[in-house]
Amino acid sequence: MAKLRTKEEVELEELQRRLSDELGPRYRVTVASDSSMKVGRPGVVPSRVRVTHSNDGTTLEVRTSGLIVSRVIQAASINPRVRRALAQVYRCES
Repeated sequence: MAKLRTKEEVELEELQRRLSDELGPRYRVTVASDSSMKVGRPGVVPSRVRVTHSNDGTTLEVRTSGLIVSRVIQAASINPRVRRALAQVYRCES
């Protein structure tokens, strides 16, 4: 699990659009709930990005989900790419 912080107020629809643009067409980015997104590639259980707002800005938390095999694939391939994209789009701090 990786936590990134930004001073910006991040809205889910904006996050979905910006993350989709940054990751490209190979990745699907969808709103999962009021405070989270699913990010994945076809055929792989998606990772989750949890969005938490505070007075200091927004925390974006990249998490694995699913069975152990899915978590290993996510940790090795999807999550690092999602973290880099978030850091690029929002100028995040670790």
